[in-house]
Amino acid sequence: MVNMTESFTKLYGRPPTETEIATMWKMKREQEGYRKEVLKEKTKASKIKPREPKAPTKINDYNYKWPKRASQLAQRVNRMLCIQVMIKDIAYIEGVSENVVMAQIEKWKLPREK
Repeated sequence: MVNMTESFTKLYGRPPTETEIATMWKMKREQEGYRKEVLKEKTKASKIKPREPKAPTKINDYNYKWPKRASQLAQRVNRMLCIQVMIKDIAYIEGVSENVVMAQIEKWKLPREK
């Protein structure tokens, strides 16, 4: 920190008067206030507003998940159901349990027509 009275005496070769000291303090306060305002403005400008979430375009936009096409197993199960093959036989042919076949039937609402 700079001592204002010492710097004034070095500059002018005499001690400052009371009015000169008052004006120096006033000038110093204005300079510090300016610096604080500049810092406040920089901190305000640096704050970035968070991005608002995108509203869905349709009502059921997020209702249906990937994959939209039926799996290969579901397609084969559908073909077998269309030709009247029993669920037990489908499970044996595919090498899976009957529960897996039933899950595919319920998930994809099989049998479907092509």
